[in-house]
Amino acid sequence: MIILGTDEAGYGPNLGPLVVSLTAWESDFDDLSALFEPLKKAGILIGDSKKLYHGGSLAALEIGVLAALRSLKKSPHLADKFASILQQYHVRLLDMQYRSIGAEEFNLLLDKFDSKGSLLSHVTLGLIVDQLAKLTHDRDTKDMPVLVLCDKHGGRNHYLDILTDFFPGEFIQVVRESRESSIYRLNTEGRQLELWFVAKGESHLPIALASMLSKYQRELAMIRFNDFWRSYIPDLQPTAGYPEDAKRFKQQIAAVQKQLGISDESLWRKR
Repeated sequence: MIILGTDEAGYGPNLGPLVVSLTAWESDFDDLSALFEPLKKAGILIGDSKKLYHGGSLAALEIGVLAALRSLKKSPHLADKFASILQQYHVRLLDMQYRSIGAEEFNLLLDKFDSKGSLLSHVTLGLIVDQLAKLTHDRDTKDMPVLVLCDKHGGRNHYLDILTDFFPGEFIQVVRESRESSIYRLNTEGRQLELWFVAKGESHLPIALASMLSKYQRELAMIRFNDFWRSYIPDLQPTAGYPEDAKRFKQQIAAVQKQLGISDESLWRKR
């Protein structure tokens, strides 16, 4: 079967991008949690990105993300260990992808979808549909059932309306809608598809790695963001972009922002 995992980083900040990521796996079983411990013993931590990164060094995120990415290209060292452990458990990492949404696009999408939760759901399902199309064009995976694991979007419990937008004309069975999980089943293009939106999703390996990829890409973006502004204001303290500190940062860059002709719409996320 195919397992897709999705998660985001940067849902709450006013500065910097929202990053949504997806990981795709092939496995004989639907629970990949048995892989956490052997990967950890090999020096590859996969887990909740918020616990692995608290500012400072990106090493903990980098090791897991880059080992996974390089395993897709058969690169040496930790990537070989990563691939070897997956092989022992008859698991294959098929793909990793992300989408980074800057302030200007974020604000446009927010105007279109009215809420951050709906915005996140549309971006996430866009990645999922794109990945399903890739799987359909792959001779080895086109007929395999797919389980999609998503961390809950803004805490919402109901996803039927938005699923209908992405799978028009398909009968979508609501299995469960609760605080813990919202589960849906359907058949699309002859493929069995089950989508889970779960609380504390990082306990699922595909979500955990997607969380790490999102966080890693966002932190790299924030390094570039801070470096840009500090090239004009050398003693400026960097920001992670979260609301209170973002207000401080925006006040301190106001004069340079005006001088450079950078609009608020392209810098500051409305929510």
